[in-house]
Amino acid sequence: MKVAIAHLLDLQSIDNKLHQIELAKGNLPEKVKKAESELETARAVLSKCESNLSELQKELRQIESEIAKLNEDKKKYDEQLYAVTTNKEYDAVTLEIENAINKIDELENRQLTLFDAEKDAGEALQEAKEMLAKLEKSFQETSVKLNKTIEANAEKEKALTAQRQETAAKIRPEFLRLYERIRKPKDGLPLVTVERGACGGCYTNIPPQRIMEIREADRLIVCEHCGRILFWQEEKELTIN
Repeated sequence: MKVAIAHLLDLQSIDNKLHQIELAKGNLPEKVKKAESELETARAVLSKCESNLSELQKELRQIESEIAKLNEDKKKYDEQLYAVTTNKEYDAVTLEIENAINKIDELENRQLTLFDAEKDAGEALQEAKEMLAKLEKSFQETSVKLNKTIEANAEKEKALTAQRQETAAKIRPEFLRLYERIRKPKDGLPLVTVERGACGGCYTNIPPQRIMEIREADRLIVCEHCGRILFWQEEKELTIN
């Protein structure tokens, strides 16, 4: 059982070193993730601005075309006035001219409104482009920092991962499951030594008989209070990492 505990301690030491590598990344992974989300939103805003401006310009072109056609029609009706021979024909042509003028006025009013909207849409598009460029720069800088941190520890992390797999393979499955179940909720310290007659994790006093059993190490013993695996370490031994 002492061998099993030794393997578990080795595994804990390796996991702590891997955890330190993760800590070296700081909050860079979260920053990269947040930047990616902001970029996605900014691209969607830019696309919407582009679509909005395109629709406004499309309507403006259509209105320009309609106004041009109505002016041609009005010109034609103006010329027809000189050729009419009856009052009825005169009234009919005059009505067409008035309708054309009214439609032109209506379209020109709409055109003025669209010009203002086009200006606002153009400004919104420019702001969206600037925001996207700013976010892309921030994302690039953060990604570079994270990648450099990852690259700096890549070989060490790879070696530790290989060691972990090798060490884990030496541990009985039920012991390994216990270790993994305890590790995360106990801040990476599933194994603790007995310190002055108490659990080294939660500092709860341990009965003398139980301490004797821990020293003998005939079986795995967990703290009845915090659930950590307890082991005995002589004072002259080095403290585990």
